Amino acid sequence: MITFFLLPIPFVLVMIKETISWSIGFLAVASVLGIVIGTILSLPTVLLTGVLGIVIGYHVKHNKSTIQMFISSVLAFLVGSLLILIATNIILDINVVDETLTMVEESMETSFDMMDMLGQNVTDDVKQQMRDSIEMIPMLIPSMLVISAMVMAYIFILASQPFIKRFSDKVVKWPLFRELRLPKSILWYYLITLVATFFVNTDDHSYVNMAILNLMFILQLFILLQGFSLVFYISYVKGWVKFVPILITIVSLLNPIFLTIVRILGIIDLGFPFREAITKSK
Repeated sequence: MITFFLLPIPFVLVMIKETISWSIGFLAVASVLGIVIGTILSLPTVLLTGVLGIVIGYHVKHNKSTIQMFISSVLAFLVGSLLILIATNIILDINVVDETLTMVEESMETSFDMMDMLGQNVTDDVKQQMRDSIEMIPMLIPSMLVISAMVMAYIFILASQPFIKRFSDKVVKWPLFRELRLPKSILWYYLITLVATFFVNTDDHSYVNMAILNLMFILQLFILLQGFSLVFYISYVKGWVKFVPILITIVSLLNPIFLTIVRILGIIDLGFPFREAITKSK
């Protein structure tokens, strides 16, 4: 698994040193070698990581901002993943989403049976809630793809940083997390979408309802990021021990109540000049 995150590095370094046409040629050679040494099934991995490496290298070479590089990498990974899913469905006649849902449902039913055998009977209400949650997964797949693309792009860039620093004169510098300030318009989008969710029927799998649920999911993620950023900012201003905001983050991720509090902090940070008030009161 660790090796997978190192695969874009050669493409990153080639893109930094050479032209984009040379990098594309290098990707073509790598694709052929991947098929010869491995199998045809290795081609999607080579193409995905190769394109991602070229995107990262291009932004580093031209001194683009890290945030811009991150967004481009997310889009590259997202498009590549979608193309792989479509190709798998068309060529191999395998619907990855349906297969995954089937595995999850079978695993859940097996867990219920094991608990019954151990004498720990699960109530019908709990079972139904679990089944309803699984039925929601297809509607949230777009959000899951976006979030997974964000996580993967971040890890790829992070893995590339030491090699970029070692083999080039370029430096990849991330902005401080405590200084994260998302656009205030996100708060309005969040509030409008929140109102719209009251009119969503979870049993209706229409495109409108799917869009509202996914938009709400992603906006909640942004609000949480803003809330955690505020926690780190308060910790910095107040001079707390560095472990304190990290501990708060871990506890919040494990406890829905604390997570709600962090979300409220994110809303406050976006809607009010809370940071300025903290700085003045210092």
